[in-house]
Amino acid sequence: MGLELKDTSLKSTFALANGANHVHSATFDLGPGDKVALAEFLLSAPVLVVAEIVDLDTITYSVEMDEDPAMGSPTTVIPAIIVQTGVHPDAGAAAATARFRVPTNCERYVRVTATNSGAGNASTKSAVLELLL
Repeated sequence: MGLELKDTSLKSTFALANGANHVHSATFDLGPGDKVALAEFLLSAPVLVVAEIVDLDTITYSVEMDEDPAMGSPTTVIPAIIVQTGVHPDAGAAAATARFRVPTNCERYVRVTATNSGAGNASTKSAVLELLL
């Protein structure tokens, strides 16, 4: 059994938001043509404690696409692929993962947006988006 090496350029680690705000992963260029549908991703959301996600508040992760590498007018292609909800009373939220493929009509550039609905400061934690080959 050999050692598997991964291309680190196919991985985006991004800090979550402080308060009611949103953050984005790096943008992945899936290239031109009809091979976009072959792209498979793994999104990993971290465990969150009470100070990071307040009771009943959420951090919602959605997949976006655009033809513009600057993501000037993104379209949500997979809404709420992961939703972490602060559990009452004062328990935070469990870690979560989602493995997905983009649809065949996906545009060239893809990213994930994580939106914090509440006042919790999750900025010390990071989510990870990986392009799997």
